[in-house]
Amino acid sequence: MKRVLIGMIAFLIILFPVRIYAEKWNELTGLLDDSLQLVKQEEYKKATQVLQHFSEQFVLRENEKENKLTPMHFRVISLAYDRAQRSLGEESLDQQIKIDDVLALQLVVDAEVSKYQPLWIEREGRVMGAFDKVEKALQTEDDERFQQSLNTFLHEFDVIYPSLMIALPENQSQRVNAHLSYLDEFRNMMLKNKSGQMQVGIIKGDLQKIFQTAKKDEVDSSLIWFMTITGGLIFFTLTYVGWRKYKGEKAKRTSGIHSKNR
Repeated sequence: MKRVLIGMIAFLIILFPVRIYAEKWNELTGLLDDSLQLVKQEEYKKATQVLQHFSEQFVLRENEKENKLTPMHFRVISLAYDRAQRSLGEESLDQQIKIDDVLALQLVVDAEVSKYQPLWIEREGRVMGAFDKVEKALQTEDDERFQQSLNTFLHEFDVIYPSLMIALPENQSQRVNAHLSYLDEFRNMMLKNKSGQMQVGIIKGDLQKIFQTAKKDEVDSSLIWFMTITGGLIFFTLTYVGWRKYKGEKAKRTSGIHSKNR
């Protein structure tokens, strides 16, 4: 019986820190969601105030001794925050750009805590749809359409770029940066060079792989979590049944002893 109790306590001890860690991050992502909704309502001053509160809470969290971010992750999130703040402060900037900059911050913070179910995966349709238009414009050799499509893709990719710097291993993030550098440097030469289409095909394959790998990890983690919870429930059920059986047998033995003594 002691072993069973020890097992139950150990199970709870394992889950408790995970829950506390997630709750702290949920508070931060909640603030960013509030800020995003305010931006959509064109309440830019209020959105900025909420962002400032997020920054204060984020710094307080980082001052704690446990679960500190790596310097690189801290820098990525800080840069996304600075960009969102600047965006909200520029009155002439289009509302959609403000929305996307705050969204990029929300996604990167979510990517830090949601390793296996990140929100940035939901942007796949927009990112890949924009890239498909780049590919089609390149195939038809329509330079004006190509440049416009490339600008749209780069903007859509900017929204998830900070998240990828958090989520991807270093070799993949370096490959992403190399692709972006190529598109920026050779955008005016890609239609004139046959290797342009080949390079676009390589970039498309890498983008698809990024999303496919992330979705596979999401399914695997969901299965592991389901098995963990199910195993815990089965463990507790068997423990409870065993405890009831033990109590019942003990009561019978006690009752039998009393009967013999009469």
